[in-house]
Amino acid sequence: MLTNYHTHCEFCDGKATAAAMADAARRAGFSILGFSSHAPLPFRTRWNMRMSRLGEYVDSIRGLGRAHGQDMRVLVGLEVDYIEGLCGPADGRFDGAGLDYRIGSVHFVLPDGAPAPSPTALDDDGEPTFGFTVDESEDKLDAHLERFYDGDADAMADDYYAAMAACARSGGFDIVGHFDLVRKNNAGQRLFSEAGRRYRDAAMAAVEAVAASGAIVEINTGGMARGKTDSPYPAAWILKEFRARGVGVCLNADAHEPRHLSAHREDGLRAAAAAGYDRLTVIGPDGRFECELG
Repeated sequence: MLTNYHTHCEFCDGKATAAAMADAARRAGFSILGFSSHAPLPFRTRWNMRMSRLGEYVDSIRGLGRAHGQDMRVLVGLEVDYIEGLCGPADGRFDGAGLDYRIGSVHFVLPDGAPAPSPTALDDDGEPTFGFTVDESEDKLDAHLERFYDGDADAMADDYYAAMAACARSGGFDIVGHFDLVRKNNAGQRLFSEAGRRYRDAAMAAVEAVAASGAIVEINTGGMARGKTDSPYPAAWILKEFRARGVGVCLNADAHEPRHLSAHREDGLRAAAAAGYDRLTVIGPDGRFECELG
């Protein structure tokens, strides 16, 4: 059964219209396609939806659902950022939108000594002064590491996983987005050792928080599709830890254009099987169920 719940389109930083994404998914044989535009933040970015477009977004996706009918179920969701002290999936901003599901994600880290998170804590370019996103370009990330952490990438990873754990404890979402996104710019272990005790202890604290939350963890192939990672999120050892704790998984493409929808799907399935999974968790119009891996 082909499903994907992590789909972006023109309402945020996607490269295609929602209709084009849905048409491509249907041609590829998907049974369920969920849209998850980056939810509005309390400040403007280049990649998030504007709050003024939320109603239009929901109406558009619902219209696609009616157009595709039973041939492919189309769901409407949001990928909601958790920024401690500012916003998160549980803060109620989208309760009236009639969403089918939410992805809870962490992109921002909040270094010690930075200004408190605030919608007005922005520089002249509109970038936050209270932190930065761990998945930005390598050169920007390296500059932020020097500015906020004196180059200590392990400290950045500590803050990232602390935010992920806090997101899990706060709840309000159904799927954990790209659990270890912090390794996106760590090819060749250039920033930190993913086998190091400090890194693994920080990740494990977040694993335990997610396991206690009851949320589904996505196996996300987006980093592979963009040539940034050679394996899905989360890493194999983390996925095994989730399996040992009975955490359900789904397979998501984090698609920003039609060609991403099926990209590296087999890699994701192999990662699930290697971790001991034989079933995927499905979110349907009437709730959750499980299907065979494949």
